[in-house]
Amino acid sequence: MGNQRGNISTWQLIAILISSMIGVGILTLPRTASTELQEVGWLGPLVGGLIVVIPLMAIIYLSRQYPGLTFVEYGPLVFGGHRHPWLGKILNIPWVLLYLLFQFLNTAMVAREFGEVIVTSVLLDTPLEVILLTLLLIVLYLCMHEFEVLVRVNELLFPIMFVPILIIPYVTINSANWYNLLPLHIDSWQGVASTAIGTFTMYTGFELMMIYFGLAMPGARISLAAWSGFAFTIVSYVLTAAAGIVVFGYEELQHLIWPTLDMVKTAQQTGWFLERIESAFLTIWMASVFTTFGNMYYSMIFATRLWLKKGIRFQRIIALIFFFPLFYVALWPQNIVEFFAYAQKLTYFSYLPTVLFPILLAVLQLIRSRSSQQVAEDKKGET
Repeated sequence: MGNQRGNISTWQLIAILISSMIGVGILTLPRTASTELQEVGWLGPLVGGLIVVIPLMAIIYLSRQYPGLTFVEYGPLVFGGHRHPWLGKILNIPWVLLYLLFQFLNTAMVAREFGEVIVTSVLLDTPLEVILLTLLLIVLYLCMHEFEVLVRVNELLFPIMFVPILIIPYVTINSANWYNLLPLHIDSWQGVASTAIGTFTMYTGFELMMIYFGLAMPGARISLAAWSGFAFTIVSYVLTAAAGIVVFGYEELQHLIWPTLDMVKTAQQTGWFLERIESAFLTIWMASVFTTFGNMYYSMIFATRLWLKKGIRFQRIIALIFFFPLFYVALWPQNIVEFFAYAQKLTYFSYLPTVLFPILLAVLQLIRSRSSQQVAEDKKGET
C-alpha cells in the first residue's frame, strides 16, 4: 500500500469532496430550510455552510503539517508528539472510534433515505430491503479494491453533478413566482441559527478529507480543492432552497416529502430529448448518492485498515463484516417519520467528529508547533 499512496490529483480531490457532500439531503433541503425562516429559507444553507469553514480550515492546516498522512496516522503525533507516541495512540483511540461510529450511522441513514426515495417515487412495488441490498452490494464491490478504483468512479461521475445546476434554473424560470421570496426580512435570528444547525448535516462528507487529503499526490493543491469544492456545494444548496421557495412557497413546501423532486416535475416545456425531465434528474441524483455512500463507507473501512495497520485482504474481510450490521441499522426506522427523527438526532451527534475533532487537533498542533519554534529560537539565541 505504501507505493500506492499519493496518487490523488487536485481535480480528483475536488470530485471526491463535492461527490461526498452533495447527496440525498438535496431532495428535502427546501422544506428543511424554510420551516422556520419561511421566505428567506435560502439563508439557512448559506449560514449552515459557514459552520463548515472553520473545521475545513483545520483539516487543510493539519494536512499541510502532515503531508501524506491521514488523521489516523497523524492523530497520535498531535496528541503525544514524537516523544510519547504511546500516549498519543491511547488519546487518539476515542476520536477514531467516534469518527468510525459516525461514518457507520451516517452511511446507514444515507442508504435508508436513498431507499425511501426509490420505493416512494420510482419502484413503488419493490421492497425496501431489495433496494438497500443492491446499493450495499455495489459499494461492497468497491471495497474489494484499492482506493484508486473509488477515485476513478468519483472522477467519472463528477461531471454530471453540473447538470442539476442547469436543470434547477430551467424549472424555476418556467414555474417561478418571485413574490414568494418577499419580504426579505429575518423575523428571528434564533430561527436562522436553528436552521443553520439543521442544514449543517447536508455538508457532512467534508470530514472525509481527513482521509483523502492524506492520499493526495505531492504538489496537489489541497486548499484549491477544498475551497472550490465547498463553494460549488454551497451555491448548489442555496440555489436549490431558493428555487423550492420560488416555485411552491414556504407554506406548500411543508406538505411535500421530496420537494426538490416535485419541483423538477413542475417543468412544463418540452423539446428536450426527455419528455419527463425528472427522469434525468433522478438518474443524476442516484449517481450522486452512490458516490456519497461509497465515499463514506470506503473511508470507514479504509480508516479501520490504516488504524490496525492491515492490508487489502483485511479491508475486504472487514467490509463484508460491516455489511450486515449496516443493513440492519438502515432498517431501524419503522417508517419515514421515524427516519427523519433519527436523522435529526444524528445531526447533533455529527458536530463531535466533524467539527470538534479537527478543530481540537488543529489547535493542539498549532500549540505544539509554536512551542517547538520557541524552543528552537531559544537555542539559537544561546549559541
